[in-house]
Formats: sequence, C-alpha cells, structure tokens
Amino acid sequence: MSSFLRRQSIRTDIQNDDDIRILVHTFYGKVQDDERLGYIFNEFAEVDWEHHLPNMVDFWSNLLFQSGRYKGRPFRQHLPLPIQKSDFHLWYNLFTETVDCCFAGERAEHAKEMAGKIAASFSLRMDIEKENQPNLISHDL
Repeated sequence: MSSFLRRQSIRTDIQNDDDIRILVHTFYGKVQDDERLGYIFNEFAEVDWEHHLPNMVDFWSNLLFQSGRYKGRPFRQHLPLPIQKSDFHLWYNLFTETVDCCFAGERAEHAKEMAGKIAASFSLRMDIEKENQPNLISHDL
C-alpha cells in the first residue's frame, strides 16, 4: 500500500520530513492541476518543480521542526506573478484540504495555521507593494 493511501485511512500527525514530503508533493500536485494556480505556476512562472519541491520541503521542515534548512525570502519571488487576492484563498483551501486528507494532530493544525498566516501576510504585503510601486504588474487580472 502506498504511503499516500495509508495516510488516507490512518491519519497521524506530521512527524518527520517524510511526512512533510508527502504533504508538499500532494499539495503542489493539486496546485499544478488547479486551473487558476496551475496557470500561475506552470505557465506564467514556469516553475521547475523538480527544483522547487525540495525547497518547499525545506521551507515546511523549517516552519514545523525548526530544521534551519530554509534560508530564502519567498515573498519577493511572488511579486511579479499575476496573483489576485482570491488566489490566496484558493491556495490556502487546497493546503488545508491536503493536510486534512493526509494528517491529523497538533502539528497538522499548526501547519494549517502557518499557511493561513502566510497567505494573509503575502496578500497584505502585495497590496502594500502595489500602493508603493504603481508600476508593478497589476495582480488584478
């Protein structure tokens, strides 16, 4: 039985990097397949998923386990993307759906809380950037 199918029938908390890998790969599979988010990341940004997914594993490992492996500053990389305010809700809903499908527990709840804070922070910061730099690409396409 695959680990993903096992996760669907026996949900445990996020316990290690293998669990984070399951979360990240499952979530970003949904992002890639989503009509709106897939366009942003696959077509507009042309994300190299082979390179990006290990970075996202490190990002979430750092958030949930304080691994210290992620040192990036992801916000600036998202500024040129044609992101609308509603895209943050879509991203967050896919994330929470993925967590709830695969995991249950305190760390899983913490991951959803952190994702909500990230979505809210990015949304607010993008609004501020647009006000301060009106020449930025409009995110309200």
